[in-house]
Amino acid sequence: MTKNTLHYPTRELLWLSDIHLDMVDEDTKSDFLEKLRGVRCDALLITGDISNAKQLVGHLNDISAACGERPVFFTLGNHDYFFGSMCEVEKSVVELCDRTPNLIPLGQGEVIQLSPDTALVGHRGWYDGRAGDGERTEVVSPDQRWINDFKHLNKRRFFKRMRELGEESANYFRKVLPSALGRYRNVLVATHVPPCYQALKYNGEHCRWERQPFYANCSAGEVLIGLSRVYPRSKVTVYAGHSHSAIRVGISSRLDVQVAGARTGRPELQEVVSIH
Repeated sequence: MTKNTLHYPTRELLWLSDIHLDMVDEDTKSDFLEKLRGVRCDALLITGDISNAKQLVGHLNDISAACGERPVFFTLGNHDYFFGSMCEVEKSVVELCDRTPNLIPLGQGEVIQLSPDTALVGHRGWYDGRAGDGERTEVVSPDQRWINDFKHLNKRRFFKRMRELGEESANYFRKVLPSALGRYRNVLVATHVPPCYQALKYNGEHCRWERQPFYANCSAGEVLIGLSRVYPRSKVTVYAGHSHSAIRVGISSRLDVQVAGARTGRPELQEVVSIH
């Protein structure tokens, strides 16, 4: 699964998440892209919900152009599949990245060395329906309406599929992360959905139980917690989005989870992460 390590020397990594460029007017998008052009950083990290299926390629092209030669590491989020199917979206992204050198999609088995002490590993992830009320919840995810793969699934089959997607990311981290944890003191993990319920907020408050099934990837969280114990010399910091409510939680002395805040219609730069 693990490919050769990719080397992208980076001192300052700009983190973005949940920018939803499909929900802004042209003036707001232009202002945001101008900020990207001017910000001091060596590379970008985007943890999902960039656009929707119909506009994603165009918006990734816009981001690529604004960044010049700076690499853009990114994962997709659930919103990026709206109005399309997962297979179609992922095919279009692969084709785009093949002809756009500074766009680097995460989740292909890569370990990205940012410095001799720091590496980046990422995967899209997905909520797995296990947190909170689980399948007993009465809340319905909008993904069932707007992503073609899920439109015709009943509740039981939808939750089964969510469990499969969560386990897919868990298996990915189980296979790829040890290669990074065995070599680097600091490992950044990029994913869209927070991997631990402790990091869940919704509208600024702790996420209620009935919503939690759609806001946490417990399968990935269990793997991250377990691996951080197996490799105690490494510090793991997870960067996620999805909930639009900013929080940083220390799950253990070796594992932090940081979730981005976001406001629909107002894309923001999260923070510049110093790489040591």
